[in-house]
Amino acid sequence: MKVTPRNVTGLVDALVDTGFVERGPHPTDRRATLVSLTERGTKTMAAMDREHQALAALLFDDMPDRAAFECGLDHLLGRLRDATA
Repeated sequence: MKVTPRNVTGLVDALVDTGFVERGPHPTDRRATLVSLTERGTKTMAAMDREHQALAALLFDDMPDRAAFECGLDHLLGRLRDATA
């Protein structure tokens, strides 16, 4: 994720505080903590996935030459990755 452990801790703290995830013990490593979605988190993620799928369908389902578009987009993303590496 290219962030510090402290940054991740802060993000998880915020997700716990808002009820999206919960921390629990790791079953075999007492030094580790597992982070799991709560019911609220699971419902939110499902809604976000549905919305993402609907937007993708709206934008791309009737695209005339989708394969060419995907090829061009892959090329562009590769160039962006190279430029920011």
